[in-house]
Amino acid sequence: MNPCRSLPTVSRMNTTSTPAHPPTSGNSNWVWATVFGIVIAVPTTLIILVAMALAKFEDGLTQHGYVKGPGTVTEPLRAGGTARYDDGLTITVSPPHREPDDSYSFTITYDNGTDKELRPGGTPPHTGVGTTRGYAPVVVRAGKAMDSGTPSPTFTSSAGLGSAPVPVPAPGVTFLDQDASVTALTPSLDTKQKRTVPVRVKPDREGSLVTVEVAPESSGYRETAYWQFDLS
Repeated sequence: MNPCRSLPTVSRMNTTSTPAHPPTSGNSNWVWATVFGIVIAVPTTLIILVAMALAKFEDGLTQHGYVKGPGTVTEPLRAGGTARYDDGLTITVSPPHREPDDSYSFTITYDNGTDKELRPGGTPPHTGVGTTRGYAPVVVRAGKAMDSGTPSPTFTSSAGLGSAPVPVPAPGVTFLDQDASVTALTPSLDTKQKRTVPVRVKPDREGSLVTVEVAPESSGYRETAYWQFDLS
């Protein structure tokens, strides 16, 4: 008998097919997410740009030469304060410095941040400074900012019994070196330019309260800026 011959072993075939490329569902989701993000971002950016343009346009419409914040007649600044206008102009009055002759000097600095030329001294130039309210582009007068005019005199008792009280003139102020102030005020001030104007005054009494009014002439309306401080 022939011995039993062992049959050859046949390996089991793997019938599971492997795809040539991995699934693309993840990539597809990423692409759609990117497209969706762009679709959302573009209109949002346009809305923001339009809102910014409208805000700038509205801001331009409301720039009429008004003082922003302190510096108005009802809220005057102190010495050293800066009045800021809604159109970019700033005006600073420095603290007063006492001179040997008992006068006081300080400066007024204009910084023209507007897009138009200004005339700090107005026209004609001889009316550039004064000591009466509303009289000139630069006024230094005795009293508070809210005072309507010349301060009223005070009264003291007379020496004689039964006599009428004696009026005591209200303290005043004298504007010195007006030519130097007017010379600095007269030239026009171009946009983005600065100018410092010297001022020297002498009060009738030591420690007098004074108000400084500044109203540079411009093509449109310009609110007067106010400072109030003691000369002492």
